[in-house]
Amino acid sequence: MTANAPLGTGNTPVPWGKRYRTPLMNTAFWLFWLAFPLAYLGGVRGEGSLINISFILFCAACLVPLVTKK
Repeated sequence: MTANAPLGTGNTPVPWGKRYRTPLMNTAFWLFWLAFPLAYLGGVRGEGSLINISFILFCAACLVPLVTKK
């Protein structure tokens, strides 16, 4: 332990949700914004597959913050 380290920060394990919170939240952000153009293009072109893919991306973007909550 160093002289400047606060007490209680020894070898306590950090949960994976807290450790990877920032990269997972960034991933959720980009999944959310990627789903918008796919939903738009699927609606304009009448392609159900693009709409389904955008729905899957929206769901994934919403589930990531639930998994990585504090």
